[in-house]
Amino acid sequence: MYFRIALQTHQPPIWTWRSTPLSSLDGLRQTLKIYKDIPKHHVRIFFSTSLEFMDDMLTRQNQGLPSSSITAEEFLRGKQPGTLELARLELELSGAGDHDCPYTFSPPASLQEYQVWTRLINRVRSGELEP
Repeated sequence: MYFRIALQTHQPPIWTWRSTPLSSLDGLRQTLKIYKDIPKHHVRIFFSTSLEFMDDMLTRQNQGLPSSSITAEEFLRGKQPGTLELARLELELSGAGDHDCPYTFSPPASLQEYQVWTRLINRVRSGELEP
């Protein structure tokens, strides 16, 4: 996991980098001490699973789009995006996934597979399982 700090420089908010990429929470906490006199909502922490996505996240934040960042205030209260959540966002933004391809249903190929699906559907309908 990588971290990087940005500060708000204008109104409306324009965020600019103020730190190099950091790879440890201890390093992030130490670097945040430098900005202790700046209002915490003017300091954002960006998270990424790889360095390649950091600049993209800053651009997205400046465009008002979802990014992998939180304010320093949120971070100091213990909020952090999870690694799985970050990986999902980065995968969606990279275009590498198949989430934009239509799904084509194909019926079960064997009687055994058909029976398993039938039991599963019956369990959902009876309320034993939730989809």
